[in-house]
Amino acid sequence: MGLDTYAISTATRKPLPETLFAHIPPVLAGGIFSGNGSSPSFRGKVYSNFIETVTGVHLYQEQIPHDQVVRMAESLQNWIHNNPDLVQSQWEITEGEIRALAEWFAVVAGEPDAVVAGWW
Repeated sequence: MGLDTYAISTATRKPLPETLFAHIPPVLAGGIFSGNGSSPSFRGKVYSNFIETVTGVHLYQEQIPHDQVVRMAESLQNWIHNNPDLVQSQWEITEGEIRALAEWFAVVAGEPDAVVAGWW
């Protein structure tokens, strides 16, 4: 089953502004309706196993609350710090994708009214 993952403002009920993500390299997989990480969305299905293993949170949820997004961002940064060689062949994603995911979640965590939403 496919999954698109979005950063949403609870105040406006709209995706976060693309400008917040513009510094992230466009290396994340995109979907029909989702972007490539240098936007407020990416194709979550590609990264769901990695995210769940590292953060303990399953992306296949309608909404992930802000406090949990903050913990996810911290978990991704800690994983990168503890795995300097970014050994990740079991997930078949690149070092660039891992770094982009960590930065994407850090951006969302830095926005006080932001949540992560899934659409499948």
